[in-house]
Amino acid sequence: MAALPSLDPELERRLVQVLEQARQQGFLGPGAAMDHVEHALDLAQRIQNISPARALDLGSGGGVPGLILLSAFPHLTMVLLDAQQRRSTFLRHAVTELGFDGRVEVVAARAEEAGRRPGLRGSFDVVVARSFGPPATTAECAAPFLRVGGHLFVSEPPGGPERWPVDGLAELGLVLEHLHGGPQGNFHYAQFQARMACGDRFPRRDGVPAKRPLFSTP
Repeated sequence: MAALPSLDPELERRLVQVLEQARQQGFLGPGAAMDHVEHALDLAQRIQNISPARALDLGSGGGVPGLILLSAFPHLTMVLLDAQQRRSTFLRHAVTELGFDGRVEVVAARAEEAGRRPGLRGSFDVVVARSFGPPATTAECAAPFLRVGGHLFVSEPPGGPERWPVDGLAELGLVLEHLHGGPQGNFHYAQFQARMACGDRFPRRDGVPAKRPLFSTP
């Protein structure tokens, strides 16, 4: 795997500051800010061969991994999607602070609703998700955003393909391509491809993907 170029030191400094602000407001999980940056850069290494033009960060929260991917790929445009207004307001501040205006749209909406909007549905090369929800919920909420041939990357704990049953994914037009990471790896991702457009049935109404998941996880 080719190494990703290092971030510009000044941009990295401002990025860490923004992530610390996210932590102070309760939008970022445990661990040092640089740990979150390194986690997202590991994901960027896996995405770079796809050369995406447009991506969506599902449940962006404090901006991880979306803000780091924007830092790593200067030509990438992105939607940062989050259901909570407070987090969305913070994300708009972060986008301006990092100089990403013009490359980013922050959308304050539930994924179930946004996934049916013209201009968002079926229009992304890559969707990324970190700590969004269980496998079935994440897959159902992410798949409608992907164009045919697009890729979904989900950061998750180590596990096998049984977490992502073939039949359940097929309902959404998805195929599990690869499980990144291993027993010695620090970061783990499941990678999927949209082999066909997600059916009009999905996503279901707000809250339904979590309450009545399409498939169960061992």
